[in-house]
Amino acid sequence: MHTIIIKFRDWAFEVYKDVTEQTYKSISYSGAETCICNNCKNYVAYRAQVFPQEVLELFNDLGIDNGKEVEITTYEILADGRHHIGGWFHFKGKVLAGKDYRVPREFGAHTFDLTPITENFSIGFAEGSDLTFFEDKTDLVQVEFCTNIPWVIDKSLETV
Repeated sequence: MHTIIIKFRDWAFEVYKDVTEQTYKSISYSGAETCICNNCKNYVAYRAQVFPQEVLELFNDLGIDNGKEVEITTYEILADGRHHIGGWFHFKGKVLAGKDYRVPREFGAHTFDLTPITENFSIGFAEGSDLTFFEDKTDLVQVEFCTNIPWVIDKSLETV
């Protein structure tokens, strides 16, 4: 496997871009597209506007297809009506430098410490393989993100 080094803000990654690209090419539908819940349908309808350009460029460098997230989670509806959501992707490689977004808590639990990219989008990286599309779960980096999105599908379908 050919590796490349990618730097992004305070992080550095060793990346197996060819393996990552091939894995994403083999995926027909994202996690959100295979889900029947309205929160995922709303995310898919708005997905093209979710990621800042800086993150789209990073995903391209890593070999990630931003249209094929593994999972989407809705946390809450904010006072302004937007939905606070999170999701994740993976790439084949290693974190060489930069903080792990997972903050340990009691009893093996953890919380997130994501890095703001814009006032509406945060991202973090950690070695991990939660619900991944990759068959070989070694050397995977989980890319976690959170953002706030409007409800863009039929308003009568809005729930949390």
